[in-house]
Order: sequence, then C-alpha cells, then structure tokens
Amino acid sequence: MKLIHEKFERDGKGSVKCTPETEDDMWDVYNLLKVDDIVHATATRKVKASEMESSGANVRDTSSKVIKLNLGVKVTSIDWDPDLSLVRVSGRNQTVSEYVKQGAMHTLELTTHKAVTIEKSEWDGEDVRRFRKALEPNVQATIVAMLISDVGECRIVLCGGARTTVVAKIERSIPKKKGVGAVVGHEKQLGKFYEDICDAVLGSGSGHASSSLSAAAATTDEKKKKKHFLENCPNCFIIAGPGFGKENILQKLNERSQKLYSGKTFESWLKSSFDCVLVKNVRASSAHVGALLEALKDPSTRKAVGAAAETLDADVLEQLYAEIEKYKALYGPSHVLKAFKEGAIKMLLLSDDVFRTKNPIERKLWTKVREDVENSGFGSARVFSTGHKSGERLKQLTGVAAILRFPMEELVESELPNPPDYKKWLEDLSDD
Repeated sequence: MKLIHEKFERDGKGSVKCTPETEDDMWDVYNLLKVDDIVHATATRKVKASEMESSGANVRDTSSKVIKLNLGVKVTSIDWDPDLSLVRVSGRNQTVSEYVKQGAMHTLELTTHKAVTIEKSEWDGEDVRRFRKALEPNVQATIVAMLISDVGECRIVLCGGARTTVVAKIERSIPKKKGVGAVVGHEKQLGKFYEDICDAVLGSGSGHASSSLSAAAATTDEKKKKKHFLENCPNCFIIAGPGFGKENILQKLNERSQKLYSGKTFESWLKSSFDCVLVKNVRASSAHVGALLEALKDPSTRKAVGAAAETLDADVLEQLYAEIEKYKALYGPSHVLKAFKEGAIKMLLLSDDVFRTKNPIERKLWTKVREDVENSGFGSARVFSTGHKSGERLKQLTGVAAILRFPMEELVESELPNPPDYKKWLEDLSDD
C-alpha cells in the first residue's frame, strides 16, 4: 500500500489517501471501510450529449459519451468481489458535479493502482492498526500450491499474506481401466489432463517467459484479464496430493519447461525466473482446497517458506482444538468475555469478520478487549483473515475464541446466552 497523504484530528476524525498496489492491499481496503465513511475515487459515467444548436435550429443529439469524474460517496453498502479482487462501494454522492446530482446514488469500483481517499468520523484502534500494517513492506510468504489427484482433479491455489485464492481449476473425466480399450482411453484422457495443467502453469508459447505466461493467463482466466499467478513472484511452489498424480505432473512440467526454456527443468526455471523454491511430493488427502492446510503443515513446506502466516494460523487452530479438550480453551463471545473478565486469556483469537460488524458497539468492545489483552503483559491477540481457510474455520466457531492461561472447566461447560449484551459489557469494561 502506498501512502499519498494522511490527516488525523484529536477527536478521532481523519482521512487517508493511498494507492493499493496488490490484491492483499485491496483486502485491507475492504476491511477498513464501514457504512457512513466517505470514499473519494475516480469514476466513469455514461452521459448523454447535451442539446446542441445547428444551422439555427435546435437539434437533439441522442448520442452518449463516457467521462471520468472524481466523486465522493457516503457509504451505504460495501461489496467484495473475490474473483476480480476489487471493492464496490455504493452510496450517496457528496461531490458537486454537473453530471451527478448531490445525494444521487452511485457505485465506485476500487481497484489496484487507483488512488482512493477514505474519510472517517472516527478512526478506532483497529482501523489504525490495520492501516499501518498495510503500509509495511510485504514480508510474508506467497505460496502457490498445486493440489492434484489421479481422478482428473487439480486446483492451483495462491496463498498471499491475507487471502487464499483458487487461480485455476482443471478437471477431466478419467475412465477406469477395464479392458484393453478402456486402458487406452484412460491413458489418453490422463495425458490430456496433464497437458491442460501444463498449459495453465507454463503456457504453450515459444521460449519467452512473458509471452508464455500471458498465454497461460489467457487460458485460465481469459475474460477477467488478470495477470498470471506466477507473476505474483511466489516464494514457494508446492505440488501436493494423494497417489502418483503429483509425480506424474512434475515429469510433464519438466518436459514442457525444457521445451520452452532452453532445456531448463521446471524447478530450475522457477528458481531462475522467480527465486521460487519447488516443494515436490507433498502428501495431501485430496485435490480440494480443504487439503491445503495439510500441505502447508508438511515439514518440507515449513523448511521452504519459514514462518508463513497461513501455516502459523493452522498451528494455532490445532492448539485451540487440543486445549479445548483440557478445558484450557473456549469459543463464543459470551464465554470469551467471561474469561477476559477473569484475566484468564493467554491468546485471543478473532476473525477479521468480527471487525466488519455493522454494530459499532460490538466493534468497539472487541477492539478494547484486544487492546487490553495485548497490554496485560501476559496475553497476546491474533486476527485471522477470513480470506484464508484457517480464518473460515475460526469463523465457523463464531469468530471469537481464546486459549487460556489455566483450566476453566466450569466456564467451558456452562451455557451462556449468545450474543451477549455488548452495550452492557462495553459500559462495564469502560468503568473498570
């Protein structure tokens, strides 16, 4: 994220102007926005040409033209497009314009490399924390994982700092080996399946990386005109799955790479072109995205990428499940707040979905709880991105959980009303 300027006032009001540079930056913008914020960005609008005078007579010109406008809208709704990685913000126009009336509804599309200004009546601690983190250079690992099976299923997944995205899905119906003719059909379809994967990863063009990757991008995502996933410069490329599919596809990728790139194997091409490490023969139970966490926890993957955020999040969730059995962990807003009141939280786990709530009191409460846990001297807090599988799993556990400093069997097994009275909790904590 590139900062252009910022202005904050003592009462919490303020505005920032920035340019998102990556898809992860767009996810941060989505999480920063709330209803009633004012967002300024460049927009396009189709307008009809005005009446013009010709030869002394009034002639109505029915043609139209597209013009660029700088508009600011007071946000009424926010929509995230996971396929295009853009944010759509709808609201009432606040800008004086001859083409768009003040108060008229308009939708802005926020994308990478397009400046956006965000004005808030109050920047709380979570807003500031997220924005400051977005401005830091991206030091987290970016991983490409190919999940492949022998039954004609393959998914290629890009894991960034904030999101997991399926960038290619290749499927073919592979007949079973029954009879001589069936064996031939099986091998033929399997060969086509591997060719489809090679096209998606390497393309089929002649020996220039840029042209081949452009061809591959067109193959996998022609309508969206997105850059090829390898152009995100991943740190690590994992080939994982059950059976022998992962070994067979590596052989095919080597053959294609040697043909396109002057005899280089796929592994050496990844290293020389992107400084990307190939991790091969990783065990995973299936070619579905749910098996991604298995691949990320593999020792060879850990060695290649180090402390990647997704891997660590998966470890924390496994620790949470293990500690629940020992009454040293719990989940649910009411239970977590009770444990917080007792000073029992060792690690607070929150999904970023919690901070996207439309209830400002609920957001203020969890912002305060997070800050108090981090300032306690014995606790820490972690916010999981729901753009990752680990964040989705935490969201299924209400989005709020905690690992405790000591067992609390009675609290863990107690039945408490959910959701709690957020207003009362916030008042009680503010009085403490």
